Amino acid sequence: KPTIVTLEDLRPLARRAKGRISKIYLHWTAGRYEQVFDEYHISIGRDGTIFLTCEELYEVKAHTWRRNTGAVGLTLCCAYQAVAGNPKSDAIPWIDFGPYAPTQMQIETMAKVIAVITKEMGLDINEDTVLTHQEAATLDGYGPGSGDPETRWDLWYLPNLPITERLVQGGRVLRGKAIWYRYQLESGASTVSTYSDARKK
Repeated sequence: KPTIVTLEDLRPLARRAKGRISKIYLHWTAGRYEQVFDEYHISIGRDGTIFLTCEELYEVKAHTWRRNTGAVGLTLCCAYQAVAGNPKSDAIPWIDFGPYAPTQMQIETMAKVIAVITKEMGLDINEDTVLTHQEAATLDGYGPGSGDPETRWDLWYLPNLPITERLVQGGRVLRGKAIWYRYQLESGASTVSTYSDARKK
């Protein structure tokens, strides 16, 4: 049964996982909003609600093929019936996110979660430590264009709101936002302002 938690609630969990976790994998459920699955440690609902489905972040969950030991799985509750075209091209693909598209609140909350737990675990935020499932799948041979029947393209591209609605690689969007939030945390900010608010200043 999922438990609703806050960013502050995640801090002690992340501290207890320090030294036992080296990777963070980012997903979407390919389900409906608020539909939470047990394969992930942390799920994020449409309005940014954070759902916890573990006792400890170092528990092994079945979120990323052959990459679950020493890893935390974060997911957005969304993308039911999402489809992508142009999978074999290096060009930005055509994507229809379906009736349950990722919301900006979900994306911002995922970035905040990444910032908080990596800070408490002492992990950097980069392409080696924080990857989307699409990025991991591409490295392991079952990403877009592979022809694998189990192709995974979670968070392949996302709109880079509030800067632009243009699609940008999802890993770049989420890591960029997470680095911004992490900077605020390490600068001693008592609260983490939203990335969109910062861009307006």
